Amino acid sequence: MQPIRIIYEDTPDSIPVPEALCHKKTEINLWPLEDNGLVMEPNDAADSGGRKPGSARGKLTIIADDDEHLDDFKDYLP
Repeated sequence: MQPIRIIYEDTPDSIPVPEALCHKKTEINLWPLEDNGLVMEPNDAADSGGRKPGSARGKLTIIADDDEHLDDFKDYLP
């Protein structure tokens, strides 16, 4: 279920709970918006940090190849 966002231009004395959220564990955040009229919507691209596949290549060095540590996982491997 996606969060429900409601923006009130003039907040009422009581706020009704949407039917989809009734009788469920719910977090309610009351956050006053700035009076400049700008409303910022979440942007998935802004959270990506500009990461690209392969960008960490060469930053990790394997000092020794050993498969000895894999013995600890032999019960989980096919």
